[in-house]
Amino acid sequence: MKKFTLIALLISMMSIQAQAQWFDLEENSERAVLGFNGGILGFRNVTDNHNTDIGTYKDIGFGVCLSLGGLYVDFTYVMPDHRFDSQVIMGNWDDHSAFTLNAGFQIPIYEHYVFITPLVGWSRVSTGYTVGNDIGVDSESNSIYHKYVSTWHRNEFNYGGALTISPISWLDLNFNVTKNAAYAGIAFNLAGFQD
Repeated sequence: MKKFTLIALLISMMSIQAQAQWFDLEENSERAVLGFNGGILGFRNVTDNHNTDIGTYKDIGFGVCLSLGGLYVDFTYVMPDHRFDSQVIMGNWDDHSAFTLNAGFQIPIYEHYVFITPLVGWSRVSTGYTVGNDIGVDSESNSIYHKYVSTWHRNEFNYGGALTISPISWLDLNFNVTKNAAYAGIAFNLAGFQD
């Protein structure tokens, strides 16, 4: 009985394998994806122009991602820590910010369920200070913010890859790792709602 079950399982796996569409780029024409991501952005061993060690910055950042016809773009940003800090009133506070902007092309690995995306892009980290007594008001959200002054920044070429799993036709789960960031996200395939 065990042999019969094993043979039946192998035959069913071969038939599934034969029906699978591997590397079918036409799958991308049915995708219009918009989503949100969050994760860790940072640089290791940040040094200034005189090779003085400034520190290591790793912070939680948030952003958006967009994919249309297989072309993928994402942007993730780390806001200065004290930008909206109501406790910051006088003096200057050490602060930093970072962002990544990446683009790539989604390659369907297994039908419309799994995609990989080689990514290239740009990243930036800046250090500086938040000015406690320089206050502004955001007219849209009516929130108070402090001015951030960058005293040093570094731009770098960024590269990496992303894995997208689509368990439902309208839902994507993204897992991205690049040279200067690691983040994940949830996205919605607007074209998938038509199914």
